[in-house]
Amino acid sequence: MTKQPKTIQEMMTLLVEERGLDITGFSEFSTVLLDCNYYRLSGYFRAFQIDPSHGNNRFRNGTHIKDFMIPYLMDEQLRLLILRGTSSLEQTLRAHFAYYLAQNEGAYSYTDLSSYKTIKYPDGTEAREALIENIHKWLERSSEVCIRHYRNNNEPIPIWAAVEAMPFDTLSKMISLHTNTTAVDELNQSLSLGKNRQRAAQIIHSMVYLRNICSHHCRLWNREIVLPPPVLDATAERYGSYAYEDRSVWKSLIVLMDLIDGIKKNSTYSSMLIKQAESNDDYFWGLCHPKRWH
Repeated sequence: MTKQPKTIQEMMTLLVEERGLDITGFSEFSTVLLDCNYYRLSGYFRAFQIDPSHGNNRFRNGTHIKDFMIPYLMDEQLRLLILRGTSSLEQTLRAHFAYYLAQNEGAYSYTDLSSYKTIKYPDGTEAREALIENIHKWLERSSEVCIRHYRNNNEPIPIWAAVEAMPFDTLSKMISLHTNTTAVDELNQSLSLGKNRQRAAQIIHSMVYLRNICSHHCRLWNREIVLPPPVLDATAERYGSYAYEDRSVWKSLIVLMDLIDGIKKNSTYSSMLIKQAESNDDYFWGLCHPKRWH
């Protein structure tokens, strides 16, 4: 059964006349539907519908457009703050990884197959082979001046230049798969990621996942996180006054805030993020206790 496209007016008729949404005093609803995309907004509708899990998409009595537009707009602001934090984390990880790896293993070992663990993905692909292929792909595509310099002179690219060409997920895999435990341990220690390498790698991977959610402008409110990060004891203690579920967005955010405050040596970032998140009680509840629709 295929879906047929609807005009903006047909969407408005569906939501207002058939599903009971109140748009009183909101004259720009047609513009919102066009600019925001009905499908993206529908993720916010569900918290106000009678039983969306079983196909009853009528809005509960009294639901006004502002009820879901408030969390929608708050998500926009929160995503910007999260991207600010993950960007800072990504830059620091690049610099620290390049430095500690170069100090322990030299400038060029990062392209050696033997530098990475032998692990296979569920489809049988060897992780390190896929990683090396990915590294070379990004180095060949890069238009960074420093990369072009080495490429044009037919010289090998040192790790401190190469990391500038790698996206966050590739950098994360380089760190998690690397066999030089001394370099990885020094990296983790420099960012207070703890002594457990696997747990530290999970934290970084989770931050990549969080960054990707925000980069694609996805909903945060009432979202269940697929890859939640481990919470270190020190982080749990600092944010012990908060109650949140294991797969909540807030769990990921307290880890991000702790990392960035540690990098910046102050609490400016966490203060801004907490202020934004807590500025609306219903919104904050949705960050800490996601709803699950099936």
